Parts: sequence; structure tokens; C-alpha cells
Amino acid sequence: VFKLKFQLLKAILFLYLLIIFIILPIIEISIFIQVGGFLGTFNTILIIFLTAAVGVYFVRQQGFRTFQKIGVELQNQQIPVQGMFDGLVILIAGILLVTPGFLTDIIGFLGLVPQTRVFLLAVVKNFFFQRYSNAQKQYKKDINETIDGDFIEIEEDHEEK
Repeated sequence: VFKLKFQLLKAILFLYLLIIFIILPIIEISIFIQVGGFLGTFNTILIIFLTAAVGVYFVRQQGFRTFQKIGVELQNQQIPVQGMFDGLVILIAGILLVTPGFLTDIIGFLGLVPQTRVFLLAVVKNFFFQRYSNAQKQYKKDINETIDGDFIEIEEDHEEK
């Protein structure tokens, strides 16, 4: 069973790497060609640098704001789940915005929108609760399932003195 899970994990990881390093660059190159043919090479390169600069500005601004929000939540002895998730999404958005490409820029700018981060956190929470929750596993058990076991009967002496 462990080997099967490991093989499945390797296959899924391979698919993710294939998408990231082969399919995504092919899509980005085709978009570059289309936009470059429409706007020209210089304007296309200018837009790429402009989106990277604007993205870095917004990532820095929202990163500081999120860092302050986490500090306030910790001072109030709250667990900063939303703040930590926001920080992770902002980090990924920053990486995507610095990466040259129009598709990665769109995804990166979506990561900077607070409503998108709230939606993503709800999706991730739902995924983990469905996949790893003990309550889900308890409901999946068959009610009529018989459990075998051994027992020892213990007799208590109730003698009055």
C-alpha cells in the first residue's frame, strides 16, 4: 500500500513539474508572440517590466500590511491563520509577478486581491477538512461492522465489614 501511494505521489509531482516547466512556458511564449505581434517588441518588453515593477510595489505594500496584521493578532493571543495564509499567497504572487509572462502576471495580481485570498483559504480549508478530518473517517465506517476482541470478566467482591 505504501509503495502504491508513493508511486502515485511521484506521478502527481511529475505532472505538476511538467505543467510548471514545460506547459506554462509554452503558453507564455505563445502569448508573447501574440502580444508582440499586436503591440510590437519594445512595447511588449516595456509592459513586462512595468507589471514586474508595479507588482513588486504592491507585494511590498501588502506584505508589510499583512506582517502588521499578524503582529496584532499575536498580541491579542489569536492564531493568525488568515494572516499566515495571506503572507504565503502574497509571496507566491510576488514570485509570479517577477517571472516574465502575462499569464503569471494575471495569476500574481489575483493573489494580491484580498477577496481572492479569502476564497483560496476557504477552498484550502475545505480540501484539508475533507481529506484529513477524523470526523469524515468516522462517518465512512459501516455501522454494522463487527469488531472482534477478547475480554476478561472482572468480578468485584462486595463484602461488608
